[in-house]
Amino acid sequence: MNDNETTFNTIFEDLKTSLRLAKNNLLSYLLANLGMALLLGVIFAVVSIPIISIVLLTGPHDWAVIGQIMTEWAQNNPWAIGGVGLLFLIPIASLFLIVVGSIFGMSKEVVETGETKAESAFSWFRHNFLTFAGTGVILTLIIIIPQVVVGGAISLAMNYQVPLLVSQILSVASFVYTFITVGLFAMVFPAVVNGKGVQEAFKESFSLATNRFDRVFGLITAIFVFFVLLFSPAIVWGLLVGSNPAMALNPASIAVGIYSAIAGILTLLLFLPMMIISFVKVYHELTGGEVFEGAKPDIPMV
Repeated sequence: MNDNETTFNTIFEDLKTSLRLAKNNLLSYLLANLGMALLLGVIFAVVSIPIISIVLLTGPHDWAVIGQIMTEWAQNNPWAIGGVGLLFLIPIASLFLIVVGSIFGMSKEVVETGETKAESAFSWFRHNFLTFAGTGVILTLIIIIPQVVVGGAISLAMNYQVPLLVSQILSVASFVYTFITVGLFAMVFPAVVNGKGVQEAFKESFSLATNRFDRVFGLITAIFVFFVLLFSPAIVWGLLVGSNPAMALNPASIAVGIYSAIAGILTLLLFLPMMIISFVKVYHELTGGEVFEGAKPDIPMV
């Protein structure tokens, strides 16, 4: 078989090997995620101090007056409100992606050596904060902001009463756009943690996604299908309950709820690390990077 040929077995091996590596480093990822969540909480708390101070220094009457003024201003300036919302959305999304970048850094170590430590995430966070931040801002501008702007503009044009058909079309278009853009830039963080600059990382990711479309988008598709199948009981049950609310009282709801809770826990502990490891692994294989022997597919000896 040609080295450049991608088969179902290739993608399956990517996910299987990544899942094994995630399982072997489960505790490291768990501690890193808990630490990152705590760090984000501290950052948001610090940022909220001025707002909390203003709230404590003013009374209910002041806020009632301010609320009335802001409501009238928002009704007369919807585009300005949207702009302010985007100014908040971009740094929040970017901060989250900085954390994601730190987990990618851990996963680079896993792909190269088979192991990592929780403190590695904090090291990547500290030493690559600005690079991850720049990457996060650009990804937010490419993937999220256009959808928010288009959706908001259509909602505003229809006086906030979007017909069901239009809403469904927007949902499909949003999914397609997200799938394409995520695929094109799936290798950005793997490139960044391998020492590439932000601009160079975006160029390389786009190049890999277009030149090795089968491998990159094959992996994206496999991950999407995996999560759809994982949560399919909850999805199907939600559709059934939506069409027949009385089914919410069915004892099966408890079973679906328990299954969904277990699936959610496994996703946080294993499947999200598996997904990130698989991206890094594929990047290393496509660019000739170092891959731990245990992360390589088993090749039968003939």
